[in-house]
Amino acid sequence: MNTNSWTRRLCWLILFSLTSLIFCQQSFALSCREGSNASSRTPVGTTLAPFPINSVAFAKSDFVAGRVLWRSETFTSTFTCWDTDNHPMGEDAYIYWNPWGDLSNIDSSLSIGVTINGKDYDAVNTQYRAQSIDLGAGTGPGTYTTCTNSILGLCVSSKFVALPNTTSFSFSIYIKATGRTPPTNYANLASARVFQVDGVLGINTSTQNSNYVANLTNFSNIRVVQCTPTVSIAGTGNNTVAFGNIPATNASAGKVERIIPFTVNANIAGGGCSGESLVISFSSPDVSSSDNTMIIPATKPGLGIYLTPKDNTSSKIKFGQITDFTTSAITKDTTIVSKTYNANLQWLTSSPSIGSFSSTATVNVTFK
Repeated sequence: MNTNSWTRRLCWLILFSLTSLIFCQQSFALSCREGSNASSRTPVGTTLAPFPINSVAFAKSDFVAGRVLWRSETFTSTFTCWDTDNHPMGEDAYIYWNPWGDLSNIDSSLSIGVTINGKDYDAVNTQYRAQSIDLGAGTGPGTYTTCTNSILGLCVSSKFVALPNTTSFSFSIYIKATGRTPPTNYANLASARVFQVDGVLGINTSTQNSNYVANLTNFSNIRVVQCTPTVSIAGTGNNTVAFGNIPATNASAGKVERIIPFTVNANIAGGGCSGESLVISFSSPDVSSSDNTMIIPATKPGLGIYLTPKDNTSSKIKFGQITDFTTSAITKDTTIVSKTYNANLQWLTSSPSIGSFSSTATVNVTFK
């Protein structure tokens, strides 16, 4: 009886050990790296990509909760994932925010976000290894055999793995103000890893530097200056641009019906702006989903509005992207900086809807 009892106990121990071993092998099954390298059977490509913050300066008044202070360029990247732990059925690749926790150390006046394929994901610095976005197939079902030992050409051991796959997405990293008072500098944090591309079962903590990580660097380049620009619009009325009455009989798809100039004024009196350069961006809740240079009024009357600099009418302003507002550094005697733009009203159809329409756009002027 003691022998049978010992036998049952031994079986349970063996079963537990085997179960634990299988789980560990499948927990971290992917190595995802930048590049189109699916033809390679071994992982290759970039695993740590730096995204440096340029030298930027902000006024304390810029630190309004929710205001975007800085945004990187938009990058479209391709990633290849390999099965490194024998998971032959394949699995999806995921994005994990703040994969190693260092992004949690940024000053409380800042919040980090990421735009993925046009969608914003705010405050990723408050998350830790949170599984957020399914990127699709990281590896696909498939097997190949590798001889680990051979006697007269006969394989006596096989390795079954999923096939490498590639996936692509566009992204940018941005910094928002939280509304809390900023320090004079951000020298306490050199860099922070924002997100990692990894497998469905979690971050590969056992083998660092095996997966793509986006690393935000140069926090010390953020400066806080004592300058408060006040922005106003000189159009046809008080911060407005009115197109007046438009005869429906004029409608012809593609035709620009009317052009109204308006001027953006940034009052920087009070000092503290000397030596700085300014940039401007426009945003609107009515931006077309298919054309980021066009505003479509909510009532959809068959008209659209796009903006151009008055000195370069062939260049349409892209909503949500920054452009230069000043062409040189501000001098100590400057009190107002101005730039004139055109609001272009264009027919989108030859059969418009009758009635009034309006749309809202926000102008943001900040430091370069």
